[in-house]
Amino acid sequence: MSWMNRLRSLFRRDRLNHDLGDEVTFHVEMRTRENLAAGMSPEEARYAALRQFGNVASLQEQTRDAWAFAWLEALGQDLKYGLRTLAKNPGFTVVAVLSLALGIGANTAIFSLIDVVMLKMLPVENPQQLTLLNWAAQGSPGVMPANGIIHSLSGNMNQDKSGRLTSTSFSYPTFEQIHAGNAVFSKVFAFADPDPVNFYADGQAAWATAELVSGDYFSGLGLGAVAGRTITEADDQAGAAPIAVISYGYWERRFGHETSAVGKAITVNNAPFTIVGVTPPEFFGLQPGRSLDVWLPLHTQPQVEPDWIEAGRSKFLRGDDWWIDIMGRLRPGVSEQQARAALEVAFQQSMAAQKAAEPQNGATQESSKGGAQAGASDLPHLELAPASKGLDTLRQEFSQPLYILMAVVGLVLLIACANVANLLLARATARQKEIAVRLAIGAGRRRLIRQLLTESVLLATLGGVIGLALAYWATGILVAFMSSGREPVVLSVHPDLRVLGFTAVISVLTAVLFGLAPAFRGTRLDLTPALKESAGRGSMGMHRSARSRLGKGLVIAQVAMSLVLLVGAGLFVRTLQNLENINVGFNRRNILLFGIAPGMNGYQGEKLASFYQELQRRLEALPGVRSVSASSHTLIGGGVSISGISIQGYTRAAAGSGDAQNAVYVDDVGPQFLETMGIPLLLGRTIGSRDTSTAPKVAVINQTLARTYFADSNPIGRRFGFGDAKNSGEIEIVGVVGDAIYAELRKEVPPTVYLPYLQRSEEPGMFFEVRTAGNPMAMVTSVRRAVQSLDKNLPLLDVKTQTEQIDQTLFQERLFAKLSGFFGLLALVLACVGLYGIMSYGVARRTSEMGIRMALGAERVDILGMVMRETLAMVFVGIALGVAGALAATRLVSSMLYGLKASDPLTIVMSAVVMIMVAALAGYLPARRATKVDPMVALRYE
Repeated sequence: MSWMNRLRSLFRRDRLNHDLGDEVTFHVEMRTRENLAAGMSPEEARYAALRQFGNVASLQEQTRDAWAFAWLEALGQDLKYGLRTLAKNPGFTVVAVLSLALGIGANTAIFSLIDVVMLKMLPVENPQQLTLLNWAAQGSPGVMPANGIIHSLSGNMNQDKSGRLTSTSFSYPTFEQIHAGNAVFSKVFAFADPDPVNFYADGQAAWATAELVSGDYFSGLGLGAVAGRTITEADDQAGAAPIAVISYGYWERRFGHETSAVGKAITVNNAPFTIVGVTPPEFFGLQPGRSLDVWLPLHTQPQVEPDWIEAGRSKFLRGDDWWIDIMGRLRPGVSEQQARAALEVAFQQSMAAQKAAEPQNGATQESSKGGAQAGASDLPHLELAPASKGLDTLRQEFSQPLYILMAVVGLVLLIACANVANLLLARATARQKEIAVRLAIGAGRRRLIRQLLTESVLLATLGGVIGLALAYWATGILVAFMSSGREPVVLSVHPDLRVLGFTAVISVLTAVLFGLAPAFRGTRLDLTPALKESAGRGSMGMHRSARSRLGKGLVIAQVAMSLVLLVGAGLFVRTLQNLENINVGFNRRNILLFGIAPGMNGYQGEKLASFYQELQRRLEALPGVRSVSASSHTLIGGGVSISGISIQGYTRAAAGSGDAQNAVYVDDVGPQFLETMGIPLLLGRTIGSRDTSTAPKVAVINQTLARTYFADSNPIGRRFGFGDAKNSGEIEIVGVVGDAIYAELRKEVPPTVYLPYLQRSEEPGMFFEVRTAGNPMAMVTSVRRAVQSLDKNLPLLDVKTQTEQIDQTLFQERLFAKLSGFFGLLALVLACVGLYGIMSYGVARRTSEMGIRMALGAERVDILGMVMRETLAMVFVGIALGVAGALAATRLVSSMLYGLKASDPLTIVMSAVVMIMVAALAGYLPARRATKVDPMVALRYE
């Protein structure tokens, strides 16, 4: 019979069984008639016919096997029996399924994030063909090469420990040369780092994130538009009509899916544009986790960012201004090595041209005494990197945290598996009479093992289904945590085939992991004593002892793994506490922060300075405001400005140390900034309203800079400048203030200079600090009204309190502290449940022994001590193993700690004490129950 007929027979069992019975009856009756005709009596004829026909039941079973798939029918029987068994034990089923659901759900949730951040490709056409261009150059640690080309890019480069410098930024002339000589890419396109812009439409101004792209950006990605069209090469030409493409999400948020949005006239940073299209909903940009709102042609940069034009020359003409990234789509049959070799020629030609033009551009930098001399060896070389998954900023930020969390939830799952395995061992003991009977009547051991494993698979499947639902809920919380940093993270986390496959695989693996050992142990029985003893008790000493040893081993493993997680949680919690308790050097309370960019609305020169001053006056007049100031960078906001410093009378650092030793952090600030932030004045005066563009240039330095460059001498009145020694007399030091953390909490306070922003070049945007008498957020409406009274088309950017800003820098530490704390407590509970189960089983097994001991004169306290000693023995062995595991595992997270070592003894001791206390409580409950055993009842137990 064909397999299709076998498959159909599965759905017609009743009809086929009826037909088979009729056929058997027909054959038996025919033989009976033949026997009657031969002279037999009716009874003899019937028996003879049955003997001749054979075993009816056996023949019917063989026929049914021929009809269908025997293994499939057996599986169906196992599933039905397993479901009935689990339904009869709801308490066991609920505990086991919830334990597995928590472990599987945690693993699925973290894997979902790893899938989105680390594994998913861009939602574009053939993403595996995309390649990102970058360059690398040799340097030495802490020293920038003397080559002016590279030196001018120090703010856009990464430098590893060996001094190798890398970057993805290129100049526009380099892009033009690569684009013109391209023979390895089917498409090559450029894009600039996204920036916030003032997006004005329908009478409302709001901040949006915009990216400047070349004309073949969308065609190179293979992206169309869901409405209108995308940017083309014709749009990215000088003199072309300025157009914009918006994202689907921004179309939804700002325009409510209105079709009239396409063709709408808007302004971006006070420059007119027309919306021509909307991108597909799944496309957020080339940076996973960062959502873009607007795409503009690259050649509109002078209109959108006029403050970037220097001496009448835009970035398109400046070979020493590297500001765009370049990506290409490899032609079929072209490898990355072939493409790199072909593009290196054009790249080096571009580098040589820029090198020759350095003196004319004024880009030549003074070499440090230890710096390499400019030459061919200083020139960077081209490299290619796969770009199928987009840019890797988010991957670099979250890869280590996600992998560590994956290891943590993996341990939680192992603890859950050990817990369920212990439960199954206990159930196997309770079901030994049933298993013995089935073995005695002919069931094979393999058949019983398959049945028990089927029950394990059912438990794991139920746990996987519930875990998948928990994971879907938990990923939303995790993404919200990830978005609580300085920059919001936009991730579309939905179960896909890869996540579902992961959940299915991990469910099956857990079923095998926790079900195999109990299944083998449960079916290894000595039938004679097993059939003689009553259910739930007996004298199967050897087998019970083996099961007891396995159960204790599982508990010890649970305690060890739980301790590792508790130590890790303790380290992360204490790291967060250390960072939260840092003395930041200023008063972080009751400060409202917000940014504005009048320069994007056309304010320049005196008009821009007057705008800042007038806004400060209006904010100071608001009820509830104590003081107001402004700065180019907020404290602990992540943004920094670093410059080399030259001080009159100060000898540069020794040869080989480089300019890095003479770098200082610079913040352009307004009047009363130091007073508003609560930074104490130590010497001289602070920056005031008299420090205008026409006044002598002054600066206030922090204590670290004064100590670094002036030792014990008084720095007031000393002069310095930025760059070469010829500028060292430009600025006078008029004050010294206390150290305040500038950029990040984890970094030491750097030498810092505070300069009056009115004496610096124009700042198109500034941050304002408003110190209030009460809740700062209650002032937002009044502050926004004050800004709009000066310019109604000027939106506020990044409104938050100073406390919130500091908290945002700790989002990763807070995420780890909360998650590791939760998983550590979960592991502790699971381990204690396992300990409670094994001790309860042990007490029940030794009821008669305890009765004899008490009958012979043992006190209740002796019984309690006996059980507690057994409990604590397992706990101490587990703790010893756990401490060794923690010392090895926590080294992997040492770089994420602050203020303590990975082997911190206090954390380890506290974790062990918590483990002992909770485990002792879990063991005390069955021990207390053992002391209440009635000796007479226990002696009759046998």
